[in-house]
This record gives sequence, C-alpha cells and structure tokens, in this order.
Amino acid sequence: MNESLFNLAEHTNRSIFLTGKAGTGKTTFLNDFVKRTRKKHIVVAPTGIAAINAGGVTIHSMFGLPLRTFAPTTERIDGNLAMNIADLMHHFRYRKEKLKLLREIEIIIIDEVSMLRADVLDMMDFSLRHVRRNQQKFGGVQMLFIGDLYQLPPVVRDENILNQYYNSPFFFESLALKELPLITIELTTVYRQKDEKFLDILNEIRDGEIRDIDFESLNERYIPDFEPTDEPYVYLTSHNRMADEINRKKLAELPGKSFFFKADIVGDFNENQYPNDETLELKVGSQIMFIRNDASGERRYFNGKLAEIVDLDEKGITVVIDGDDESYTLKKEVWEQKRYSLDSEKNITEDILGSFKQYPIRLAWAVTIHKSQGLTFDRLIIDAGKSFASGQVYVALSRCRTLEGIVLKSKITPDVIFADRRVSKFQDDTHANDRMDEILNAEKYDYSIKKVLNRLDCRWFKNSLDSWNNSSKYSKFVDKDKVKFLYQGIKPELENLISIYDKFEKIILQKTQKFVHGNGEWSEIEAKSKGAVNFFFNNVNEKIFQQLLDFYAETKGVKGLKQYNEDFRVFLDDLEDYLNDLKKVYLLETKLFDGENDVKISTKIAKVPSHILTFQMFEEGKTIPEIAKERGLVTETIFGHLSKFASQGLLDLSRIFPKEKLKIFEKEFQNADSHDSLTDWKNALPKDFEYNEIRMLLNHYTFERAK
Repeated sequence: MNESLFNLAEHTNRSIFLTGKAGTGKTTFLNDFVKRTRKKHIVVAPTGIAAINAGGVTIHSMFGLPLRTFAPTTERIDGNLAMNIADLMHHFRYRKEKLKLLREIEIIIIDEVSMLRADVLDMMDFSLRHVRRNQQKFGGVQMLFIGDLYQLPPVVRDENILNQYYNSPFFFESLALKELPLITIELTTVYRQKDEKFLDILNEIRDGEIRDIDFESLNERYIPDFEPTDEPYVYLTSHNRMADEINRKKLAELPGKSFFFKADIVGDFNENQYPNDETLELKVGSQIMFIRNDASGERRYFNGKLAEIVDLDEKGITVVIDGDDESYTLKKEVWEQKRYSLDSEKNITEDILGSFKQYPIRLAWAVTIHKSQGLTFDRLIIDAGKSFASGQVYVALSRCRTLEGIVLKSKITPDVIFADRRVSKFQDDTHANDRMDEILNAEKYDYSIKKVLNRLDCRWFKNSLDSWNNSSKYSKFVDKDKVKFLYQGIKPELENLISIYDKFEKIILQKTQKFVHGNGEWSEIEAKSKGAVNFFFNNVNEKIFQQLLDFYAETKGVKGLKQYNEDFRVFLDDLEDYLNDLKKVYLLETKLFDGENDVKISTKIAKVPSHILTFQMFEEGKTIPEIAKERGLVTETIFGHLSKFASQGLLDLSRIFPKEKLKIFEKEFQNADSHDSLTDWKNALPKDFEYNEIRMLLNHYTFERAK
C-alpha cells in the first residue's frame, strides 16, 4: 500500500490527507517520502515542537503569517479580534529569496494536521495564490496533509469569530479545500498493538461508538490503589503542572545528590521550540524516557522507551534500558532549527539556523497527553477524569502496546468518550484507499502536461510589463520616450504570445483527455509540446527578454534610478527564471527543449565603466551640464571622463568650446614645448580657461599633432 501511496503523491498533483490510527506508520511514510521524492518540497507543522520533530519549519514562520484569527471576508473586522483579507495581504511582502522559493515548491507536506486550524490553512492558500500568480487553490501546489483527526484537536482562542465563517476549526473546513478534490488515504496496519481485543476497544473509542465499547473489559484495568514496584510505569496526565509535580516529587524522594546537564545551544533557536528542557536535573535511580529514536542505527532505544539511571557524574549518564540487562552510556543528540532556501540550481535546500544539543531524555514518572503523541509505552497509569479533553482518552489508551500494560486510576465511562461526527463524515466522503491505482492511471498524464503548461504560461507577463511601464512614468531620471517606444513594441508581441498560449492550452488538454480515453497517440502530444516549448523560449527571449535587458543595461548605475532598477530587476529575474525553466521541462521522461539551440540566459550585465557611460550620453547629444545632473556628478568629473576620449581624437570639441576659445588655445599650442606643467598652461592662457578644460584640449591637440 505504501508504494501505491508514494506513486500517487509523486506522479500526480492530487492533494492527499494521509491518516491512520496511532502506530500505523504515518511518520515512517513521511520520512521515506522526503528521502525518495524528486519533487521540490517543504515540510511544515502547526507548532514549533511538531516542526522540529518533523524536520521542518512552522507554518507561521514559512509564510510570515500573523497569530491573529483570520476571517475570510472583505467586510471590515474589529482588528482586536481578527483580521480580514485586506489586513492579511499586507503580510505577503516577502523578500526576493522567499518569493523565488515559494514559486519553486511542488508539494507542501503538513505534519500533525489535527492541530491545524481551518483559517490558518486559508491564509496559506491566499499567500501561495498571491506569490505564485496562480489563482488555483494553493497556487497550484500539491498538498500532503499527515495526521490523525481523532487525536488532539486545534487550539482555538476565540471560537465566536471562527464559528461565524467555519463549521469547525478542523483543517478540512477551510474554504480552500472546498474547491480541491482532496482524497483521504488511511493506513490500516497497526504496528504498535497486536492484541485484537484491545484494538477493537481502541477503534470503538476512536469512532465514538459508545454502545459497542467493551467498558467491562476496559475497566478491569481499574486499580485505584496501584503503586508501581518492580516494573517502571508512566503516569499519563492531562496538564503540564500535574506531570511536573509528580516528577519533582519522585525525584526529591530519591537519595543522593542532583546533577545538572545544560543544553548546548548554538545560533538561532527559538526558546518556545526547545525540544527538551534547557537544563536537566537528574539523580541515580531516576526513571527517564527517550524522546527520540536512536540516531546511531543501533536501535538501542526509541521515542518513548523507558530507562533507569544507574550511574551519574558531571561527565555523563549511564542507564539500563527497560528490558535490557546491560548498561548503556548516553550520548547527546542534536536538534536543528531550519530554514528553506534555493541554491544556484534552484533546488530547495535546508539552511541550519541553530542547533540544540542535549541528552534525548526527560524524567518519565509522568508525562502529559500532549507530549505523549507519537510515543509508545509498555506500561501506563491513566487517570481519564473530567480534565481530559475531546480525543484525549483515545490518545492516552493508544500510547500503550497492550491492555494489560494499562492501569486506570479512574474508571472510563461513556461521558468521557467524545465522537466528532464531522471528522468521520469528512473521512468517509473522501476515502480513496481502493481507488489509488485508478486515480494514478487517470491523472499522471494530465499532471505531466499541466506541469508543461504551467512552465509555458506567460499570462503573468502582462501585469509585470504594465507595472514596469507605470513605474517609468513616475521616475524623474528615466528616458520616458525610450520607455514608451519599447513598451509599445513589446505589448503587441506579448498579447500575441498570450493568445497563442491560450489556444495551445485548449488544444493540448483536449488531446490529453482523448488519449486518456483511448483516442489518440501520446507521440503527437509530445511533438506539439516540444514545438511549444521551443517556440515560446525563442520568442520570449528575442522579443521580450533581450529587448528589456538591453534597456536595463543603459539605466543600470545611473544616478537617481536605484529603486527603479531594483524593481526592474525583479521583472527581469522572473523572465530569466521562466526561460531557464523551459530548458528543463520534461513530459513524463522526455525532455522537451531542443538542446542544439541552447542559449545562455542571464540578467548579469558586465558593468559599464563610468567614463564609457558618460561618453555614451555625450554621443546621444547631451551637454556636459546635462550629463553631470543626470548622473549626479560634478562637471569636473565629466570633463575627466571625456578627456580620455579626447586623447583618442573621438571628441567633437565644437560642442564643448566656442570657436574663439579653440582659436586662442590652438595659437598657444604652437608654444607647447615651453610649457612644462598645467600651471604653466594656466598662466599662459586667459583666466577663463579652467584646468579641466586645458587637460581636455591638450589631450585632443596632442593626438592631432601625433597623427
């Protein structure tokens, strides 16, 4: 089943909700998919701890989302309570690097999705559509949601606001998903529990089928006076303070002195995302549990495995792992705070911002339900009283491998079993376990051709071209006549390309549908796609990109055009990406770009030397004062630039000096050998001759005499 699921996620654009009971291998699939996929992907999670554990980043940090509740409306909203669409859009002014990253993503994996609120998912949708200039839901990005909706629900601060726009806080109620053909795939093999009777009880509690639950067998584990003696048990509590109180009390009861182990924190690591206590207080005899799987490959322990500390000093910790006879010396583990970025080849890479190095253990006489998610225990003490929230009874019981390993401090009664029919209805309506191969075969061709269309789509050029043209109107220093001429030349070419794209899109989708239904040849689709990729590459490059790039070369470095050029450069960078992406497009396994016609596409321009830029402006008819003003330089500097060209006889001096002045200098030049320095020249000439003028004239007449 896992291989079919991998192929479905890898070879289609179908968004998937991957779920399953506790212990069915959801995390294992996530880790395997990330290792194997060729798609550009990121992993995000609703909370900091979940993100660290999943090897990703938080949703809010990735998308720059505010913490306030989002109301998906254009109507005015009390800003103290929530924000509307207009308020949200202000948060999408990303850096250029973040924009490029978000435009490259092909699939987003969201782990622990049971804790994801519907409004947060809608904010992601708005962000992606805006950044990717694509009005498909999530900007056309494939979504892979992973989690168990029967476990811990989303935290909602203000239910009144949220209830006005959403039927429930669960992610599947988001407006974006209403228009997305999401399917649910449920992993069904439970690896944690093998006892069929216990599994039946867990399933009935999970589904909220109160009449079917075997309360009698379950409450046989009710032992109110139970105290652990020989074997280690973990007390599962609903709140942190209860767990902390039990752990502190048990630690204080142990003889001997405490040892303290401080974490090594390097770089940027948010305190609210620390995966463990910054300082561990431990004694010999402490009951601890591991909070990570063994990274060494030896598999000596796993997340939730218990152990007892048997030796302790400032240098290290020795334990005996539950079920083992030999002692084991602990090693510190490293957790990393990450950020995603693009490398020079536009591959998504993980940058390590900071690290947290600590022993992968915590005191474990007691642990909260919340921190137990994803853990497996052999023996548990559970008090499922009224403090347990919806879903917590199932989470608590399902942490244990066997029913015999559970001790109940209070009886489990029907009033602490909660069933949310909205969850079961959503999963029933979208269930697709038996349709995976059918969906894969039906959608892989359509998916592949749409990837090609997405790369070819040039409709977004229009807004960028118009924005560039409009910004030129507001710039004091740009040549508006040149901009107008260029814009009027490019606009009809672009409109023609958009028209051709629209026709190609319609035809190629029709041919793909015919092929899927058994009519037509894939080779014809392949040939037309090759033709389209090469046609758009050549036309966009020659008629749009190169035209704009040439104009940018003229404006680059000109005084007063810094902001204008920065905005212009964003458009050029986008066009560069468009063309280079076309060179890498595949249809299934076939490369579409004609490698023989490969053209290097780059916005990198050799910097024009300042004196050459001055000479270009002089040749265009500008005077020295005009050049100085436009370039923000003093006239002396402009004279210095032009003097270099005077020494080559390239300067028309009649544009700079009146005839009378030239005649005076020519006459004095006959005595050139008697003047050893510029000062001598200055003293010999009338007072209205400036040093920079003398240097320029000397260069010119010296060149002329040497010819």
